Amino acid sequence: MCFGKTLSWLKLSNSGNILKLLIPSLIRKYLGGQNNYLGMVTSLEMSENEIDYRGSKSDILSPQPKRISVKEQRVDGSYCIKAKSKLMQLRCTLMGFERNYQVKIPTKQLNSKSFSTSHGKINPWFITGFSDAEASFIISMYKDEKSKLKWRVTPNFSIHIHIKDIAILESIKNTFGVGHVRKNSSSTAVFRVDNIQELLVIVDHFDKYSLLSAKVSDFLLFKQCYFLIKEKKHLTQEGLENLIAIKYYLNKGLTNNLKEAFPNVLPVKRPEYSFNFIPDPFWISGFVSGDSTFCVSIEKSKNKIGRVRLIFGICLHIRDLPLLKGIANYFNLLELSKQSAVESKYKYIYLSTKRETSLLQIRNYSDVVNKMIPFFDLYPILGVKSLDFADFKKVAELIKNKEHLTESGFRQIKK
Repeated sequence: MCFGKTLSWLKLSNSGNILKLLIPSLIRKYLGGQNNYLGMVTSLEMSENEIDYRGSKSDILSPQPKRISVKEQRVDGSYCIKAKSKLMQLRCTLMGFERNYQVKIPTKQLNSKSFSTSHGKINPWFITGFSDAEASFIISMYKDEKSKLKWRVTPNFSIHIHIKDIAILESIKNTFGVGHVRKNSSSTAVFRVDNIQELLVIVDHFDKYSLLSAKVSDFLLFKQCYFLIKEKKHLTQEGLENLIAIKYYLNKGLTNNLKEAFPNVLPVKRPEYSFNFIPDPFWISGFVSGDSTFCVSIEKSKNKIGRVRLIFGICLHIRDLPLLKGIANYFNLLELSKQSAVESKYKYIYLSTKRETSLLQIRNYSDVVNKMIPFFDLYPILGVKSLDFADFKKVAELIKNKEHLTESGFRQIKK
């Protein structure tokens, strides 16, 4: 999305400071399915061309040596799309998971706001949507000399997020009636189900309320592994090798130790992903609670105070392009751009084959206030992101009343 070189971004904030861009330090990733890159802000300004791209937490091995990243992708920065003779700059601040950064980020101080997430049961489709954005299906295998086959196998389902949203995890736990929630560190929390009997509740849930993203392929492989383990077939050499063959294309695949120990195992083909349709509006509110951005752009103008634009966006791996089209279609926004009849030029949807990303970005004021805001009023976002949405709505109201055209209104928006 191009607003010119004078564009500056204002992340929704409780403070009075205007930050052009928050760049989190990409310190670490958590093993076993952590979705997000957690880190303190190390810079407040940077050339967009210098900003790198954050890949997925789950790479999938293709039959060739090349890895195919399939999981949720994040993009910070800009890239170009060729459109006929012009280059269109597509600038992204889809840092998704802003709530997953450390609380000390100025724009995320929560001392003057509060939100509520009931610890009671929540809609099962919301859980599936949130899981499409945040969950992991994991089969862990590690050496154990005390075991007959010298390998121990443990399946688990987990959702690993910032501790500020631990209330969502408690609600999910209470809805499932299984698993446990714990603080994983000073900044993260995890909901985890690893009991073999309790995992059946998880499998049954996703059989009934199916995942819609490419993550459904991970679930189907996990499900095969789960029933092998439940029937104790992994305790035999044949069963263990069958499990390894299934695990080959699950998430990050096999470790080097497993490949060396089982060099002759032929991998089971990864299930093909195909998107059908969005069956329930609560799936969208769940997915957006985990993987979306509500933001406000401020563009300087010579003739007026400044241009204010509301932007709602979701950025995923290009493999999940059908999912983004499905979301756009749900809001009757899936139409071809007037500039091109090429399929990849859908209105609001942008692609980068170089970065393997697909971006849904709704920035038309009418669509934002008449479709997106009323929808999330009816099907609420949960967690800290609901605070971003609340500020987003306030700015929309100021724009509606033309207050963004006044000095006082403009200052209020920036605040």
